[in-house]
Amino acid sequence: MPRQSPAERRRQRFLAELKDGFQRCGLTGEASLLVAISGGADSTSLLLGLHEIASDPEMSLEIHAAHFNHMLRGESSSEDEQFCRDLCERLGVGLSVGSGDVKARSKETGESLEAAARDMRYRFLAETATKRDSTAVTTGHTMDDQAETVLLAITRGAGLRGLSGMAWSTERADLVIEDGPLRIIRPMLALRRTDTEEFCELSDVVPQQDDSNLDLAFARNRVRYRVIPELRQINPEVVEAIARMATVATDDIRLIDDMAREALADATADESGGIFRRALREMAPALRTHVLAAAYRQASGSLRDLDMVSLTAASDAVSSIDSGSIDLPNSARLVIEHDVVRILIGDSDLACPYPIEVGNHVLHILKTLQFDDGASISARIVWPAPEPASLNRWQAIVNPEVISEQRFEVRARRNGDRFHALGMETEMKLQDFMVNRHIPARWRDRVPLLLTERGICWVVGEEIADWAKVPEGANEAVLLQYEGPD
Repeated sequence: MPRQSPAERRRQRFLAELKDGFQRCGLTGEASLLVAISGGADSTSLLLGLHEIASDPEMSLEIHAAHFNHMLRGESSSEDEQFCRDLCERLGVGLSVGSGDVKARSKETGESLEAAARDMRYRFLAETATKRDSTAVTTGHTMDDQAETVLLAITRGAGLRGLSGMAWSTERADLVIEDGPLRIIRPMLALRRTDTEEFCELSDVVPQQDDSNLDLAFARNRVRYRVIPELRQINPEVVEAIARMATVATDDIRLIDDMAREALADATADESGGIFRRALREMAPALRTHVLAAAYRQASGSLRDLDMVSLTAASDAVSSIDSGSIDLPNSARLVIEHDVVRILIGDSDLACPYPIEVGNHVLHILKTLQFDDGASISARIVWPAPEPASLNRWQAIVNPEVISEQRFEVRARRNGDRFHALGMETEMKLQDFMVNRHIPARWRDRVPLLLTERGICWVVGEEIADWAKVPEGANEAVLLQYEGPD
């Protein structure tokens, strides 16, 4: 067998590292990969390497490339796109191309150019992956990218999760393809940027140069060209050292996540994601923080943008306030309901048993009032009158004699409402009654009230008025029954 040249040995080492990277990403069988390619050395070497190993029986890969033109660099952006077209044609690899006005998006949303470009690019990749029925999107992130990512996380005060950097394989729950979350794999995290540049050179390919990678206005570039060179003066292998730390942090966070999921399951209060507050308070602060992170992931599907500042604030709130809410990233909220804690996303509140909007209605006896979301209230005459103890909280019996014209007014609360609750000597502010009953503040405008000419007859789910109670020995009563939304 002819002896390999030094150049060929370096090529084979790159390919071996790439194969090993795929195994670390969890790819062991057949896979259809969408390769994100920008035209730079990292993604170009990834496509070149994949093209060489795609026919390996052990890999059994089908590859298709995808390029997104961010329209940020004028003619240079067009040249990058053309480079990708030419390279894919030369290799016989299919290519999908997308484009978007990142500057316009950034101006419209207030995002940084980097954030807008990243979001638009990944949405394009998710759409393309869906059309191609791809197993995963493959990116050319290297060990140098990993070190930069960890250092940037440190500057933001990240916790252990931030120190773990980028994972070999990630599922983006916010980007859903046909079979579930978009899977992103990074098989080159054990390779250096110099390795990718060398592999391009050994393959007789001259990758594109992005001048924006030299712009020190971007934080990543300042880390790349200023911070890491200084750290290299202390440790020439600082990039490798940071990558090792990220690996250790990844292993630790995996163990902690398992513990947090178990603790969350033990502390779960209901099927709507409620967590017993007492259980959270009894946890060690460090565990409580990770349990809240697990609850956030469970509610939102991802930990994206959830930083230590937000987590610490959430943990402190659980310990220090009796009720209320605090804002979390991505339109999420931590809501404290006296003895239960919830994380809600956007306007969703699956735990709320009341209609989304009560409105103003009339409920006639022997009729059923239907709300827009499927919730309903019915009223009918029953005899003999059932014992109150036999009813659930969504049922009530009232004296037919207090109901004029055989009907109730149904509405939500209003300023100045007062209520004479069963067993109380006098009436009180409805607001105070709701607070005393621990009805979450965000639910109070959704609680249906049934009124007669005398006032509030039933606060649905809570109590009837004292003056509406069925007299002892009465032969008949009006049975009220509420059913929640579909």
